[in-house]
Amino acid sequence: MRIKNRVFTIFIITLSLMLVCLVFLNFKQKPINSMLMLIEFEKIDGILQWEKELDNRGLTAMIKVQDNVLNEYSEVFKRLSDKGYEIAGGYDKAPFWDMPYDEQYKYLKKSKELVEGITGKKMKVFGSRYFAYDENTLKAASDLNIEYLLARGTKDVEAVIYQPKEYKTKVISVTNVDVGEMGRGSLCDYSLWARGSDAKDFGIMLTESIVKKPENMILVSHAYLGGTRLEWWNEYEKVLNSDQIEWAGFDDWLKKQNIITLNNSEIPINREVKYVSPKSVKPMEDYEAIPGIEILDGTQKLTGDEMMCQ
Repeated sequence: MRIKNRVFTIFIITLSLMLVCLVFLNFKQKPINSMLMLIEFEKIDGILQWEKELDNRGLTAMIKVQDNVLNEYSEVFKRLSDKGYEIAGGYDKAPFWDMPYDEQYKYLKKSKELVEGITGKKMKVFGSRYFAYDENTLKAASDLNIEYLLARGTKDVEAVIYQPKEYKTKVISVTNVDVGEMGRGSLCDYSLWARGSDAKDFGIMLTESIVKKPENMILVSHAYLGGTRLEWWNEYEKVLNSDQIEWAGFDDWLKKQNIITLNNSEIPINREVKYVSPKSVKPMEDYEAIPGIEILDGTQKLTGDEMMCQ
């Protein structure tokens, strides 16, 4: 009897240790479900560099550029769409907070027609300036069968999707990070550059965000900065190579989401915008360009009116 009890005890202990090891390994090895978003308001150089890099890795990204860029380089965005990139629509002249329904509907409809006219596909995603939205945006987007709105982050580095019970349209709350006295902003190169930080600071922010181990994350690049300037590009290459992150295109990224369904009044909204004009300490053009990259023309004109990943 003692031998049987001892064998049983050893069996239970061994089984428990195996279960603990399996749980530990599963937790340790689960990478962060991450998506890359590229934004641009004037040039195409960085978009093309990102396309080349992501092609080599078998990856795609979401792209949100201003209408002037979509119109001028429509063949580029048609090609990217055909490769599986998600081309989002936008309105970057003003945030949609408290804008009347009729105005929002007009801008959403115009954006939808532009994107779909270029890609030949349904426009799934829209974001206004600062990723601002309100209930009128949800109404207009639902009426136009637009599936997702981009919104400022509400859960720190964790990117989440909310489903308001009253509407068909869902809300993608992007990764949000604390950048000190200048407030919170997207996990984005431009966001730090415009606040006076450099590529090294951006790299530190990326590392700190990964250490927090969110389940889902969205990393944003202002393509002309992150896609053409060597110091910033190096920081992106580090996270692209990280075994702690699993990069996914938009549709695959969505598949791993646990959508949070709430009454619209219960969904948190982030309206914090503590700066509206760039306060960088070093112009973008003063950073060394990526070797071999072709810069198509001169400098970018930053006025504060352009779309920014704040």
